[in-house]
Amino acid sequence: MTLTRRSLAALAATGLAAPALAQAPWPTRPIRWIVPYAPGGGSDFLARSLAAAISGPLGQAVTVDNRPGGATIPASEATARAAPDGYTLLSADLTALVITPAMARRLPYDPIRDFKPVAPIARFPFVLVVHPSLPVRTGPELVEWARARPGALNVGSPGVGTPSHLVTERFMRATGTQVAHVAYRGGAPAVQDLVSGVVQAMFIDYASGAPHIASGNVRAIGIPAPQRLGLLPDVPTLAEQGLTGSDIYSWQGVVVPAATPDAIAGRLQRELDRALRTEEVAARLRSISLEPLPGTGAEFAALIASETAVWAPLIRELGITLDS
Repeated sequence: MTLTRRSLAALAATGLAAPALAQAPWPTRPIRWIVPYAPGGGSDFLARSLAAAISGPLGQAVTVDNRPGGATIPASEATARAAPDGYTLLSADLTALVITPAMARRLPYDPIRDFKPVAPIARFPFVLVVHPSLPVRTGPELVEWARARPGALNVGSPGVGTPSHLVTERFMRATGTQVAHVAYRGGAPAVQDLVSGVVQAMFIDYASGAPHIASGNVRAIGIPAPQRLGLLPDVPTLAEQGLTGSDIYSWQGVVVPAATPDAIAGRLQRELDRALRTEEVAARLRSISLEPLPGTGAEFAALIASETAVWAPLIRELGITLDS
């Protein structure tokens, strides 16, 4: 019996598709990798690097399908509704799996029930930076300055509900400070105003901040993560400086439709893991300041759950919605 795409979807609803698909050879045709961001950015570079690395071992082309916009909802919905046959993957990140679900009143998919985590793939580190005109060189000095001038410290972000904004809110709560959050429409104008001194501080993703840190246009004073950043080994973590409760890093992984057979998800995980552990792929990712993050589907599921427990309550407390 030949199974069409439509009949496979119908079988999936009855729970019969997975065994049938698990016995079939896979893959026998090109695989689509959906990326919820525009071409040319870090997420696109990451997906294309890994797609090229796994296509050879899989024996099929892995093509990237960019579907930007809509707070990652269109790309996520397309993946959730795709046939669970191993031919559709999604680059799923902190925004798609944690932030957008917490901000959306309704979603056309369920971020937990409709996806099967395959593997984490990379971490996007953040750095707390200040404009050189601000007379602080450490996290505690920044806290002291802000406490002495409530509301005077302008802290920028790429927009309301972005990781940069959320960690700013968490930082205020953890340190008992009051700052002025300045939300921009995107990262580029936020960074431009940081460099010019319009805003004096920002939790910035390292890829965006690296050239300005290197040039001295901004000063890195702390890493909001459990470990120091290998690319900035002399900059201590905030926790090392006695400031806990403000860690953040963005991350990205791969998910597939929930009913995708475990055998297929497992094969994908192994190929992604192998690629991420090669020096060639790792070097490519580090060249744009991404940290390879190999792992299992179970580890990715645990990461999603732990991050949801941190950020969803804060988003609800702040009353942030997609209409904000």
